[in-house]
Amino acid sequence: MSLGMFSTPALQSLSLALDEAALRHQAIASNLANVNTPGYQRMDVSSSFEQSFNDALTHLGSGEQVGDMPEQTIETAAVQGPARPDGNTVQIEQEMVGMAQNSAKYEFAAQMMNLNFHGMKYAITGQS
Repeated sequence: MSLGMFSTPALQSLSLALDEAALRHQAIASNLANVNTPGYQRMDVSSSFEQSFNDALTHLGSGEQVGDMPEQTIETAAVQGPARPDGNTVQIEQEMVGMAQNSAKYEFAAQMMNLNFHGMKYAITGQS
C-alpha cells in the first residue's frame, strides 16, 4: 500500500524518530519504576531495533524507501552501570538525564512533522 505524499523520506524519518523515542521512553520508564527492585537490570531499546533504525535513517538519507522494521522491543541493556549491593543497576540520575534528552528528541520530531503537515495543508487549501 502506497501512502503517496505521506511516504516522503522526511516524513518516514520523522515517523521512525517518533517510534524510536516512544520505545526508549518505555525502557526509561521501566527503569525508573524499578529503581528500588533488588536485582533489577537496566533495560534499553533492543539492539536489533537500534541497528535497523540506524540503517533505515541511512537509507532514507540516500532517498531510498524503507521496508518493515523489526518488532519494537526493549531488552536488558548491553551496558550496565555499577550494581548496588542489592544487584540493581539503575542509576536514577542517568535515567532522568536520558528521559530529558529523549523527550527533547520526541518533541523536536513531533514539531517537524507538524510543520510538514502544515505545509501540505497550506499547499492544498492556500490557508495557513
